[in-house]
Amino acid sequence: MSTFVLIHGSWGGGWVWDRMRPVLEEAGHRVLTPTLTGFAEKHDLSRPEVGLSTHVREIADLLTIEEVDNAILVGHSYGGMVITGVVALVPDRISQIVYVDAFAPITGESAFAVLPWLEDAFTAPEGGPDWEVAPLDPRALGADEDGATWLEGRLTPMPLLTHAEPLGPGSEDVLEGKEVTYIHCAAQEFFNDTAAAAAKRGFRLVTLTEVTHVEVLVQPRVLARELLLLL
Repeated sequence: MSTFVLIHGSWGGGWVWDRMRPVLEEAGHRVLTPTLTGFAEKHDLSRPEVGLSTHVREIADLLTIEEVDNAILVGHSYGGMVITGVVALVPDRISQIVYVDAFAPITGESAFAVLPWLEDAFTAPEGGPDWEVAPLDPRALGADEDGATWLEGRLTPMPLLTHAEPLGPGSEDVLEGKEVTYIHCAAQEFFNDTAAAAAKRGFRLVTLTEVTHVEVLVQPRVLARELLLLL
């Protein structure tokens, strides 16, 4: 039995894995799907100071509390920022790292540094604080109407610092000694450059031509297949 720890992306929550979690559990594996502070059911904890380092620490603490020592750590989109930081804090609790159409930063990079256009695309929620970011339309992220309906009814604003705070040091050396996979959803171009850079860094590159950035969540058996092939 392996333990999958699935980290969601922008505006999401642990719920984004609801369609895939049963597939992995039916295959006999343990699955943890935490919601990051400031998102979804934890949105009431959103504060200006909640950022990347907050989420890195809480996932590292989760692995310790749950006594996970063989985690397959999976991050989608913004979740890639988080898992990169977690690797530096608790490397001995992680067996594999998997980026799913995600940020794969190096020390000193923020999400805005990786995808500079995001900073202009992000806006504050209507009537909300200027330190939060309103969800983008899932259709712009590659969702069809069914997928958009499932997603947009549950997406919440998130703290801006999540994407503005740079990654701390320590992850590069650890990643060199781990099995690292980058799964690129090539039906959309958001992370083309990131996937190419990941391949140059020696990450195993898997290209999915049939799903977009968010379809990989809406149609989860495609991703589940790739995750199970890692075992």
